[in-house]
Amino acid sequence: MQKMGIMLSLIGDNRRLVLLIELKATEARIDNTLQIQRYVDWLEQYYVPNRISDIQPVLISKKILNKTSENYKKIIESLKHFNDMNNRCVPIKYVEYELEGNDLLFKVINY
Repeated sequence: MQKMGIMLSLIGDNRRLVLLIELKATEARIDNTLQIQRYVDWLEQYYVPNRISDIQPVLISKKILNKTSENYKKIIESLKHFNDMNNRCVPIKYVEYELEGNDLLFKVINY
């Protein structure tokens, strides 16, 4: 068996979608895409054959403040590489969160 953050199976518009959400308490790292790839591989091997579905991976992590850092550039590069190599699933959605006062704010990062 494989563990993953959150997996939802959704049905709508005559389509089944597996929403694979990986939650991180820290900033994203390039190895997060490798982890998501292992989850996608597991889903394709054990879940999708029994329940034909599209797979939507989502990475949710702490906001990276310095968008010009080498680390950020490498993360974006790894997400793009994952998408290029994976025609089996929907491109990774990347979401960052931050705490502002008492509010938890989420922002989808268009990369």
